[in-house]
This record gives sequence, structure tokens and C-alpha cells, in this order.
Amino acid sequence: MDSTGHKSRNIEHPYFDLDKVQTRIASLICRIEQPDYVHSGVKGRSHITNAAQHIGNHKLLTSDIQTFFPSTTRRMVFDFFYKQLKCTPDIADLLASLCTCKGHIPTGSRISMPLAYWANEPMFKLLNQLSTSKNITFTLFVDDIVFSGNEINKTFEYNIKRIISNHGHTAHPRKTKLYNAEKTKIVTGVAVDTVGLLVANKHRKNIYQDISQWKVIEQAGFQFEPLNNRVLGRMNAQSLIDYRFKDKARTLRLSIKKAEQNTPTPS
Repeated sequence: MDSTGHKSRNIEHPYFDLDKVQTRIASLICRIEQPDYVHSGVKGRSHITNAAQHIGNHKLLTSDIQTFFPSTTRRMVFDFFYKQLKCTPDIADLLASLCTCKGHIPTGSRISMPLAYWANEPMFKLLNQLSTSKNITFTLFVDDIVFSGNEINKTFEYNIKRIISNHGHTAHPRKTKLYNAEKTKIVTGVAVDTVGLLVANKHRKNIYQDISQWKVIEQAGFQFEPLNNRVLGRMNAQSLIDYRFKDKARTLRLSIKKAEQNTPTPS
């Protein structure tokens, strides 16, 4: 645990030469066309486009794959190169060795995200097939899986978990949530209701807390650059959902510029 109470994560970043090799492999893998349900690592798609697929008056099921990268094993990576890309066994074995760390996909490499999808593509393909058979929309953002539709129920949730389990993974028990149709839902950090997207209360609260802190510091005659950057970054991020935050960011930026002309900036 760190000082904030969050569980710490080991970042497995490759050394320079291996980083160059993995980056090259990643660039080639990224050229493979991905299905429409994938919204991570695809140009023009994001956590926002992912959330937008689930607007409407219907039930929604969210979950994620627990310890997704560490549980994506070397064998899964080998199978991708051997079975899907049709590499010879020796080449598939070499590539699997180059692309894994301690028997699994590394957590801090450029290859992690694209390879994690393709090594698990058989599982995601089955999740999509089951969803399509029930007229349910399925989307994927890294390890966040989301389903929306009127046919979602406990049986569907059980079948989703069974598919995930059969492929060597676990649906995170605390992050698996079934929403009723009329409820506002949280999808990859974005609030989704029956007619559109909203800024999630958590993000709105963080911004207003930062603004309050900024006002206190400004009234004391100081400016704190990390706080300025943080609140502007948060406003700009949420302006992609609610354009009014773009105006707020512009106003704050002018206020910061004016204050910086008259006050010292502590390090």
C-alpha cells in the first residue's frame, strides 16, 4: 500500500534494447485491424467513445479483468503468434520470450496493451458473440468490459464470468456491477444516462475542490504551479464531455496569468 491507501503496482519496463524491439513489434501488431467493440489503442476512439456506445434506456453490466496483464500468460502470447499469425513454433516461441516478463505480459511496456488484446482475442470474441446473440452491445477498453441491453440478467452475468474463467482470467468481484435501466451509470469514468454523457460526480468534485484550494492560495498571495496544472488538466479532460469546462478552464487560465504577474511562485 502507498501513503494514500492504494495498492501499489509493479511497473515492468524493459531496458533500452528490449524496449526498441518491443516497440517495433507493438507498431506492427497495431496495424492489425481491430473489431468495432474495441475502444482502447485505436485512433479516434477513447474512454469517451466507449461510454457513448451505451447511451440509452436499458440495463448495463460493467466489470473488468482482474490483474489483466499479469494473468495474460506467455502461453497465451505464444498461441497468438503461432495460431493466429501462423508463425512457426520456434519463431512464436522466440517472440513470446521477447514480449513477456516472468511468464506474463509486462505492465510497463509499449507492447502491453495491443498484445494483451490479441493474446486474449478468443475470449473477447466469445463475449461479443454471446452479446450479439442477445442483442446486447459489448465494448472493451483495455480490461474494462461493458454490456448494455434489455436482455442483461443474472444468467447473462454468470455466462460472462464463465467465459472469462474458462480463459484463465477472473472478473473483478468488486468492480462487477449491474445497473437498472433508469439509473445513471459510470462507464470508463464517464456518467451515462438515457440521453447522453455527463461529467461523473467524482471528477466534478475533484475540480471544485482544486478550485477552492486555488482560491485560498491565490488570496494568500501565492501561486502553486502543480495545482494550476492539475486543475487545468482536469477541466480540459472533462471539457470533452461538457464544453462548459472549456470556458471555465479559459477563465481560470486568465486568472492564473494575472495572478502570476503579481505574486511569487513557491517551488
